[in-house]
Amino acid sequence: MSSRLDELLRRPVVLALGWAGAVVVVALATRHFWIPLDAGTLAQSAERVLRGQLPQRDFGDPYSGLNAVVGALALKVLGVRLPALRVPLVVGFAAWLPGLWLVARRFVEPAAAAGAVALAAVLSVPTYPEAMPTWFSLFAVTWGLWCLLRLLDGGSRGWLAAAGALAGVAVLFKVVGLYFVAATLLALAAHRADGSPLYRGVMVAGVVAFLALLGHLVIPGSGASGVWHFFVPALALGGAVVWRGWHGRAGEAASTGAGLRPLLADGVALALGLTIPVALFLVPYALGGGLAAWFRGVFVLPGRRLQAAASSPGPFWTVVPGMVAVVVVGAATRLQGAGARRAALALAALLALGLALDDALDGGVMSTLWYALRGWIPALVVWGAGAWGLRAGASGATASARGFTSSAGADVASGGRPQDGAAAAAPFPHRPAATVYAVLATAGLWALVEFPYDAPAYFFYVAPLGVLATLAVVGVYRRHAGPVLALLAAMAAFLGAGYGAGVALSSPTLLDLPRGGIRVSTADARVYETLVRDVREHTDGGDLWAGPDAPEVYYLTGLPNPTPTLYEFLDATPPRVADLDTLFAAHDVRVVVLNRKPLFSAPAAADVVTWLYRTFPAGQDVGPFSVRWKETP
Repeated sequence: MSSRLDELLRRPVVLALGWAGAVVVVALATRHFWIPLDAGTLAQSAERVLRGQLPQRDFGDPYSGLNAVVGALALKVLGVRLPALRVPLVVGFAAWLPGLWLVARRFVEPAAAAGAVALAAVLSVPTYPEAMPTWFSLFAVTWGLWCLLRLLDGGSRGWLAAAGALAGVAVLFKVVGLYFVAATLLALAAHRADGSPLYRGVMVAGVVAFLALLGHLVIPGSGASGVWHFFVPALALGGAVVWRGWHGRAGEAASTGAGLRPLLADGVALALGLTIPVALFLVPYALGGGLAAWFRGVFVLPGRRLQAAASSPGPFWTVVPGMVAVVVVGAATRLQGAGARRAALALAALLALGLALDDALDGGVMSTLWYALRGWIPALVVWGAGAWGLRAGASGATASARGFTSSAGADVASGGRPQDGAAAAAPFPHRPAATVYAVLATAGLWALVEFPYDAPAYFFYVAPLGVLATLAVVGVYRRHAGPVLALLAAMAAFLGAGYGAGVALSSPTLLDLPRGGIRVSTADARVYETLVRDVREHTDGGDLWAGPDAPEVYYLTGLPNPTPTLYEFLDATPPRVADLDTLFAAHDVRVVVLNRKPLFSAPAAADVVTWLYRTFPAGQDVGPFSVRWKETP
């Protein structure tokens, strides 16, 4: 039953005001904070494209290349300064919010959808306002998910081709877009299951191959918590598809559009959509002889990150709070009225007591809340996939008796809003069975973005899809969301807003350089302003060499990188004395900036350091860098 708030939120002007407010907040957030290595990577890549170079062919872009092209356009139009690179991020965020809204409205009423969109926004760009390619991939995947849902609700395969095209765009920003392709294939396999022996055999073979490949990628070195975060959700999703296919009713293909032949047609539409943007992007590579370099840089070299940039999610106990949170919410959604309110009040009192004692417990309460938030997605996906598979199998392919009756097209044309007639009496006719599975699969596999570098910022690339997955489970299972879930959502918003506020407050000082223009920490501003001054004073018309892992030095000084390297660990061999000697002579290198604490690559070898100090005897240490130059005669 719609509330007054629901009716208010059906008005376009109210939605527009909320959208505008969110965009303004994010635009302001992009004025603060940086990670120098990331900012330098994005800026140097964009500038090299601006000079006519191609990512992967001419320099080692750690991503797929489209982000560098977008950045180059921003620099060309807005000027060569760091804030220019963040303008496309704000534009992408603005375009992303309607996609979140449309997906959310397919499952819940406007008030709940608005709350979910607001939570997803808080848990996204404000936590790391850098124009990272993963943000753009997330934006494309969210819209791709909406297109996929349109197909599953009875739309034409044109929607699937559109989903494939958006997946291709996501891949062109970063290869992690392939996770959405995998999720789409699993959802299609669930949607077309007909229970025939041939379908069962093909489905089992495909799922086993997928799990074997994924297990080979993520299990070694991940530890128990890594296996839970990155493999078990995929195992649950794959197992649910097999279970559903095995318990489907053979011979229903003619009446429902299920079966192997429709699945193959789906695969063709998806592949066609995926191919178009990728093929268009690769035209300059085909004309310039760079196709092999692009494929190697995008699909082969990222494997080196498994060694250079890997980190475990933590000990296994850290996954338990997420499991507990899902169990608590699952139990609470069965409560209504006074019982639900009492449960929420009891939980609120417990959280308030814990937060009051957090300092005395050395931050243990906040840490537990963080682990509950981070562990929510794998626990939800495992539970949701299991429940979906069991319910779908319990009563045949559509599981109509359990809340999965198909309502193809009931609110497709309205983008998720209830239509007149029967739909108005039941605002959310139960979605087709594969719909909730599609959202769970997208969220569960998109969580692989956190692999292998499980830093907190990577969780926020994933969190918005976790919000949508929660809505899908609540909406499709006809659960009463209740005050307990609202309380935990508010706690998640508190954690996300606190993280974002901490990011902004950690960056009070303007980086006062011609190519700067954003606010960073006072220490960073002092280091890089001093470094740029020293480099500019001593190059005297010559060139610069900086490394390992120092792309920001080239960008901020405005001096070109004489190598194709941004990250040394992506090179076949580390820098050697003989190679550097030849390079320095060819490019008249007069200043070197030695990064003594590279984030990913190994520090320069001892013999290289000794040779650099002998060749460039003058200099000073500036933060983690040693700036060296030749003595003036």
